[in-house]
Amino acid sequence: MLAGGLVLTAAPAGGVITTVTNNTGSSNYQLALRVGSPAGVDTVGFSVTGNNVALNPQPVVGVPAIDIWVLPLRPAGNITTARPVALTVDSSTPLQCQTPASCGTTTIPFSKISWQVSNSSGGGDIQNGGFSAGAGQLIANFDANATYCTFWLLFCWNWAYQTDQLSATRMTFSYANDVIYPAGTYQGTVRFTATLQ
Repeated sequence: MLAGGLVLTAAPAGGVITTVTNNTGSSNYQLALRVGSPAGVDTVGFSVTGNNVALNPQPVVGVPAIDIWVLPLRPAGNITTARPVALTVDSSTPLQCQTPASCGTTTIPFSKISWQVSNSSGGGDIQNGGFSAGAGQLIANFDANATYCTFWLLFCWNWAYQTDQLSATRMTFSYANDVIYPAGTYQGTVRFTATLQ
C-alpha cells in the first residue's frame, strides 16, 4: 500500500518559443514552435493523494492543460510543392524520484502518462494518445505552405499560397495511476521537436 502521496511534475522547459530560420539563396524558411503559455514556462502536476491512493485507484488528470503551436513560414512567391512538417516528442528519460528519503532511486516511465486533445483540426494535427517512453515519437505531421493555382488558362495565371499550421491544440494529460510506486515527488521532462523539410 502506498503511504502518503505521490506528486508528479514536469521540469520547466528550456525554451517556450523557438524559431528557426534557414536562409538558402533567396529562400527564407522559418519554423516556430511554442509549447505552453507565451508568458512563461508551464509545469504539469499530478497529485496522487487521498482517494487516489485507494485499493482501486483511478487515473489522475494533470493541471494545467498545455497549448501547442507549430507555425511554418516560407517566402511568398516561392512556388514549390508542400513541405512536410513533423512534431515529435522524446519521453525516453523517466520521471526521477526527487525525495530519496521516501522513494530512493525509483523512476516512473512516461508511458504512464497519456493525453486528450481539444481544438484539434484532425488530419495531421495531434490526436489523443500517450507517451511511448521512447525517443522520436511522432505525434503530428502535415504538409505546410502549399502552393495552388487559382486561375488556369493553358497555364496558371495566378498562384495562391496556403500556410497550414498546428495552432492552439490543447493537450490535457492524465497519469494512469495503475502501479503503486513509493510515496514521494517525481519529476521529468518531455522534449518536443518540430522539423520542416
